[in-house]
Amino acid sequence: MRRLRIFMLLFIGLAAVASCKQESKKQVATTDEIVQQSIKNWIENRKDEYPNYTPKEFGELTPRYKFNSRTHSIEVALYNEKAKENPNQNTIDSLKGMLNVNSSDFLGYTITHRFTTKGIDGEVKNEEKLFFIDSQFRVITVLNSDAWDLIMDKELFFRPETADSVK
Repeated sequence: MRRLRIFMLLFIGLAAVASCKQESKKQVATTDEIVQQSIKNWIENRKDEYPNYTPKEFGELTPRYKFNSRTHSIEVALYNEKAKENPNQNTIDSLKGMLNVNSSDFLGYTITHRFTTKGIDGEVKNEEKLFFIDSQFRVITVLNSDAWDLIMDKELFFRPETADSVK
């Protein structure tokens, strides 16, 4: 009888600890979630430009680095490894770690976002934009799909023009 009580108390204690750990994991947001929420907030603060905004889909979050010989060679190796039929995850992680060694090379992220807006006339427009996000997860620049190819191989530094452009 005494063993049964001890077992029940131990079981209840373990269940309580396990439930606390699961709740704490749910509260931690991933980088993707933070960036997506930042973009949604940025668009929603511009209701006149994006009326009746409805998010559809976010693309892959891609880190951007200064273009120099070190980062370029690592990015080429990373691209080649990912393009293989059976990419080695350890190699990919190692190359990503090499990029992150010097934080001064890190410029931020890019991500595509598809969404719809509805104009005053009721016309629904499907839009896709490329968002440049800084290291503090603020929207710095937004480009339409026509401009993507013109800039993707260039080193770009974006400075916010006004204080509200980074909200």
